[in-house]
Amino acid sequence: MANTTVKATTLLFAFLLSSSIVYPVLAETDYQRWLRMAETARKRGDYDTALTNYQRAADASPNGPNDSDINTAISRVLEQRLQSLQRIAPNYARYVRVADQAYFNGEYDTAIANYRRALNERRGDRYATVRIQQAECIKKNRPATGAQFRTFGCPSF
Repeated sequence: MANTTVKATTLLFAFLLSSSIVYPVLAETDYQRWLRMAETARKRGDYDTALTNYQRAADASPNGPNDSDINTAISRVLEQRLQSLQRIAPNYARYVRVADQAYFNGEYDTAIANYRRALNERRGDRYATVRIQQAECIKKNRPATGAQFRTFGCPSF
């Protein structure tokens, strides 16, 4: 019985020691988790989910709101999304390209008009709908400040 107790105690101690050393290495921050989930969604072609998760990673970024890696990843996802739609919805893709360029240049009226045209091509499109809401929110609540992915207090993906 004593031998069993010693073995159990030794195993428990070894487990606790190994988990205290290994666990911090395996611990994943919110930023890392959202980034991992975004990349997984992007690789399987689920661009809307990827965009949502990149936005969440940006919100949790240790580099703050202007994390260039996240902004680059978002740009890449937006381009991949449009490329995937180019063949089946060329007018939609064209309108969104024009709208995105206007949006990121702070030309919100032009962006809104083109996102609405895109919505006429793909009714219920989440991306165009959210971008319209964001552009209207930015116009209403703050001056145009140029390119921005993050819109505090406005709808997000």
